[in-house]
Amino acid sequence: MKGRVVAETRAAVRAKTKGRAKQLLSRLGLVALLLAVGLGSDFRYTSVSAAPASFAALQSELEVQLQAHSAKLSADYSGDRDQLSSGIDQLTRDVMASDDYMKYIVDSYIYRVRSWGAAAKISVNIQYRESAAQTEEVERRVAELLPAIVSAGMTPEQKIRAIHDWIVTHVRYDESLQHYTAYEALEDGTAVCQGYALLAYRMLEDAGIDVRIVEGTVSSGSHVWNMVRLGSEWYHLDVTWDDPVPDRAGQVSNSYYLKSNAQMRVDHQWDASAYPATQNL
Repeated sequence: MKGRVVAETRAAVRAKTKGRAKQLLSRLGLVALLLAVGLGSDFRYTSVSAAPASFAALQSELEVQLQAHSAKLSADYSGDRDQLSSGIDQLTRDVMASDDYMKYIVDSYIYRVRSWGAAAKISVNIQYRESAAQTEEVERRVAELLPAIVSAGMTPEQKIRAIHDWIVTHVRYDESLQHYTAYEALEDGTAVCQGYALLAYRMLEDAGIDVRIVEGTVSSGSHVWNMVRLGSEWYHLDVTWDDPVPDRAGQVSNSYYLKSNAQMRVDHQWDASAYPATQNL
């Protein structure tokens, strides 16, 4: 079995990062994140009436900026201050988890809340594993590659199979545990499980397949893989574990291709409540 390590690109409050200092910061839940009151003259707000007054509107505004790959998310807030104080940590987690691809290219983040009078300003500084330019290159390369991998006449299952097999035969597992992104999987031809799952996510979604990235554990530690929907059913798809190590050119395994929860539970563990249910085979 491969010694896979999940790519460590979770939000800092959840992520395992490479350095011990980052790990400590993560475990502390970023207690040092500032919830400062009355930081005055260097702080400017939009009018209170123009700022989001609900958590839903605030989250939506921050999510738009995350989708734009912004290094700093920023929004004013005019709603309940007590709710903001008690709920800001979960809100930032929800923003980071709003898109599977973005969630797993975020290396770490730290948020800050400043308040003055009836208004508050939220800012989230983010460090990404995959730069905006690299993400754009992934999108360009995938758009270029897909027409040669899938065709309009294929069934959804045939598309999943073709993408699964293409990734297995064109990417090799990174035993140095240094390459975490879809960009590195395409550019360098090597990645850990996170890079496999991200590339599969981008290719499958662009091919019109509903897809998720699943985070869990295996015997060797943390691991990520995909889920795909066929018709009304969801299935697990672990492209990484279907790629032999050491790499064997042209060899593709089907051991983790379109599997149910029960089948994956043999050697994968995850919080099933956070993901779609599969048929009980």
